[in-house]
Amino acid sequence: MAMDENVRKALAFNEEVNSKPKSTTKTAFHALFSIVIAGAYFVMSQWAGIIPTWVFLAFMVSMLGLLFWVGMHQGNVRPSYRQDPFKGPETDKKFYGGFFVCLSPIFFRPFLEGHMVAAAVAFTLWGIVTFWLLESGAMDPATRPAGERAQKSTNE
Repeated sequence: MAMDENVRKALAFNEEVNSKPKSTTKTAFHALFSIVIAGAYFVMSQWAGIIPTWVFLAFMVSMLGLLFWVGMHQGNVRPSYRQDPFKGPETDKKFYGGFFVCLSPIFFRPFLEGHMVAAAVAFTLWGIVTFWLLESGAMDPATRPAGERAQKSTNE
């Protein structure tokens, strides 16, 4: 009887933690990151001849490093001690689609060189989509519903 009560309390606490809204700090970081990267791509599409490529690459590497650093230090979920490390969430079509969208400016940036209005529109739209990808958790397999993750682990 006491064991069932403890299990119910633990499940209720887990649901409460999962239902909490995202912090505004994370939303602001996602917006800032999307704006800075979209702006950097816009600058490189218009003034690539003036700005050396190594400056752009150094900027992108430092931004990615900053993203990973903030992501590692601002995670809201602590890994469970009882969690099987070999049965973690798996990537799916949403992750790979989002990954392609994030890398797509590499492919269409050369076509926008010298076309300032088209580049501004394209990179603004890309920044909005990138913000949505980061904010919605579409690329984070850990944000999939618990039932979907449990179903995958029992099917193996």
